[in-house]
Amino acid sequence: MKKRMMTLALLGLLAGCSSAPTSLHYYSLDADSQPAPTMATQPQHQLVLRPIALSGQLDRVSLVYQLEGNELHFAEYHRWAGSLDAQLNQLTLDGLSSRLPGWVVRQDGARKGPVLTISVERFQGRHDGRALLSGRWRLLTEDGVVLRDVPFQQVRVLPADGYGTLVDELGQGWQQLLDQIAADIRTRA
Repeated sequence: MKKRMMTLALLGLLAGCSSAPTSLHYYSLDADSQPAPTMATQPQHQLVLRPIALSGQLDRVSLVYQLEGNELHFAEYHRWAGSLDAQLNQLTLDGLSSRLPGWVVRQDGARKGPVLTISVERFQGRHDGRALLSGRWRLLTEDGVVLRDVPFQQVRVLPADGYGTLVDELGQGWQQLLDQIAADIRTRA
């Protein structure tokens, strides 16, 4: 009974804070925080990107917010402006292209060079004012042999309330993940 009361109170708080918007709000992940592209004279390596794989709860237009426990809330009036996987694919292509000078980063099904796959389990807000990103990235040879298999998880404190802040923090977290992946790939070249 106590848990039910707490859940009802939390939902009431969420409803009260949102004050029933009259229009939909759309969000996109910006690449403002990514470094400026660096030009290499002659590409020496190639990296093949596979499409980002999202867990089922992320494969929708609504932003995801985790309540206490394992309960998820899918925002009715706060949505991604385009599919989340398409946005993450573009950010990854642009971000790794700028972070890996001397590399050609491709998504066109090329089979030359190592292959990067990223699967995302969590990309959401949380009831305690945090953003959560988690999943796994793998670097494979052209023949599918695993070179690196790295789980990732970031829990980021939101500096302010609001879905816009959540989206900004998730975007910054993704840029941080790309920094880590690029650094690892550079050491293997």
